[in-house]
Amino acid sequence: MTSFIVFAIAAPLWVWRRRLAEGFQVLRDSLRTLLAFSAKLSCSARHISGFSDVRIRRDLVSYSPLFALVRIQHTGYTTSASLLNCIATHARFCPARGALLDDDPSAISGETGAEDIASETGRTPSARGYDKSLQTLLLALVDDDNRQGLNTRALLVMHEDRVMAAAYGAGVSPQTRLLGWSMSKSLLAILWGRMETLGLATPDQCRLFPDWENDGRSAITLHNLLQMCDGLAFDEIYRPGADATRMLFYGSSNAPPHYAPSRYALGRPLIHTPGTHFSYSSGTTNLLARWIHQRLGGTEAALHFLEQELLAPLGMHRTFFETDSEGIFVGSSYAFATAENWGRLGALMLNGGRAGGKQILSCDWIKRATEPNRSVNDTRYGYQFWLNLGGKLPPLYPNLPADSYFMLGNREQKLMLCPSHGVVIVRLGWSSRPYPAELRFGEILAQLGP
Repeated sequence: MTSFIVFAIAAPLWVWRRRLAEGFQVLRDSLRTLLAFSAKLSCSARHISGFSDVRIRRDLVSYSPLFALVRIQHTGYTTSASLLNCIATHARFCPARGALLDDDPSAISGETGAEDIASETGRTPSARGYDKSLQTLLLALVDDDNRQGLNTRALLVMHEDRVMAAAYGAGVSPQTRLLGWSMSKSLLAILWGRMETLGLATPDQCRLFPDWENDGRSAITLHNLLQMCDGLAFDEIYRPGADATRMLFYGSSNAPPHYAPSRYALGRPLIHTPGTHFSYSSGTTNLLARWIHQRLGGTEAALHFLEQELLAPLGMHRTFFETDSEGIFVGSSYAFATAENWGRLGALMLNGGRAGGKQILSCDWIKRATEPNRSVNDTRYGYQFWLNLGGKLPPLYPNLPADSYFMLGNREQKLMLCPSHGVVIVRLGWSSRPYPAELRFGEILAQLGP
């Protein structure tokens, strides 16, 4: 207390002004995050997943009790999040593009939203054709998870192109599109892999954006972006004012109407020589999405390519990849799909890139995508996939097979690809604490046998 009094007396006026300005900036960033996060996620959950207002609010509050102070209202396809009825942020649903922060009339038509939204009825699909003992185990695991408050929404096991067993939490059905969060990164990488297979992309290409022409960023290659070894500064911590939250919820000009994650990432400075340092960065994935968007020729072309070259051949008809206000996929975070659709992505990788009798991905691409990167700090990351084993660092999951690799996302989304067992295990949920993946996936593998 004494030191504070001394500081108060001695500190010059400019110091106080700076402190007040910093405090105001933190408050402003916090309010922006609170309201933008609420509006965006509520709008998407309502129109893409078909969730009730009760579930949506419960999901938000799981992040922080402060979300309970936010008032959420839906008017048609517009969602408003307000605080004390005096400040508000809006998101509006576009059938082709998803939920866009703050109304963007130039991008939103008057069409209705997703017409085939899954209802919240039904707990599990027909078990016809399922492995009975495995199905019994999955049902028990989901029940146990949810008794513990882990909020598991789907647990599914896939072998080749067949769903061996699947179980769902209350209010979720096999048709419910579930947010993958950062599992979206792997989907975007696979989309890029399809482009490479068709000769539309090469990993060693550099000089990716005009903004980078006159500095060291011109040396960054697509291979660097895929492995998150681009060397760009990016703070992945999810707190108000950090890069990740500014990128996803403020936009390049710190205002929702300019919600363009990849544009924000485009301005980050280079702090490491490209290829030498791994740094997990959602900004990097959104830069990859921006390059894909430009290479394919814009929003309509990118949406068409995604549907015709990937989703349709894989039978992923219940998948929705949201875009930003520029029509670019938010590759870091916003892909929604059913548990089976997510599993089909994994099956494509384990099946050597083939689906429906068609070679979607080259075997060479899959090999490179699942190899450790060559950074000096952490090699356990391939082409937007986490690798269980790689380099001198310990495995991510010591008790799971060494050859396994993963698609991982916020709120404990976990998809394990296990070549040695030939299976994909999908866990989707909304957990505020760590999910015991080693224990649960280990039980499933034990049930399957050697």
